[in-house]
Amino acid sequence: MEPIQLGPLRLFPFGLITAFLLLPFFVWAAHLMRKNDLKRETASWFALLAVPFSLILSRLGFCLLILDRLTGLRDPGFFFRFGEGGFLLWGAVAGALLAAAVAGKITKQSGAAIADSVIAPFCLLISAIRLLCGLLFRDIGVGLSLEDWFAPEVTDYAYRFSLFRLENYSFFERFPFAVQDYYGSWCWAVFVLQALWAGCIPLFLRQPHAAPGGRTVLFVILYAAGTMVTESMLVGGHILSLPWQSFIKANELLSAVILAAVLPVCIRRIPAGQRLRAAAPAFLCFLSAIGVVILMEFAAYDKRISWIEWLPADACHVLTALACLAVILSFRSLWEKAYAPSAPEKNNLGEKP
Repeated sequence: MEPIQLGPLRLFPFGLITAFLLLPFFVWAAHLMRKNDLKRETASWFALLAVPFSLILSRLGFCLLILDRLTGLRDPGFFFRFGEGGFLLWGAVAGALLAAAVAGKITKQSGAAIADSVIAPFCLLISAIRLLCGLLFRDIGVGLSLEDWFAPEVTDYAYRFSLFRLENYSFFERFPFAVQDYYGSWCWAVFVLQALWAGCIPLFLRQPHAAPGGRTVLFVILYAAGTMVTESMLVGGHILSLPWQSFIKANELLSAVILAAVLPVCIRRIPAGQRLRAAAPAFLCFLSAIGVVILMEFAAYDKRISWIEWLPADACHVLTALACLAVILSFRSLWEKAYAPSAPEKNNLGEKP
């Protein structure tokens, strides 16, 4: 979207709206911190640190992933040209968690408890930003065009993307189901699913009681697994891929790596004698699910696997979702053993059981 010129100032609509969204985010986060009996200065320290940390890490992550498209290291100034766009959402998540940890050091409190206090409003902030990106920028967060998806004239499932052959799919040619791309074709609005998933995660975080840091780890599990599903649905030239490996979706791989990193985080909190029994099912389920996700990634749109080329993309997405659901359930069992609350009379969000 074109910037707004006000005299010598150039204001970008995305940045302006994001800045306004930060206000309710910090207000809600401050309310939860007070509710959790954290020190009064905690919210101000977190706000002071979260903005620069998230901005820098999200920008740095994006720049690292497009090194192959930059002029090597001969253009270091690109990092500072924020107006040209390009941010990695996982970098923003890392920045917010780092801000919570540093704020905890400064105020001599638990950084994990601070992170748990901000994670619910942070989910809704992610949801709003997902919608904002999809609505303001064309071809970001979209899937296949509806015309190619339903394709009633194609009968061979080796060349189809959906089990359903709808001749009239005009009902879906509207938001929130689809948006128009650069060429005016209606494409699935995958960013709406991404926003819905991020917005629903707080509902799963309220129910269980957990030790400090538990809700943050559960958020990471849920968000990473959901990201793997929605990333598999994306198509187009705006997908962030690994440098020099354009066929590997960066966010999908990062989510898998982050899920793998959750395993040792949970395992080290479990008594030594119980670790193998608790971790083995989650580890085996994770490996199996990653295998399914990889197979479905190559089978959905590219049809690179001949023995399942008859499988349409929507069926591939369902199998990917089931594999990630299995990961969530197995990791949830491991998480419950790792983050059982040490003080049952009051959890770390200030709520009584």
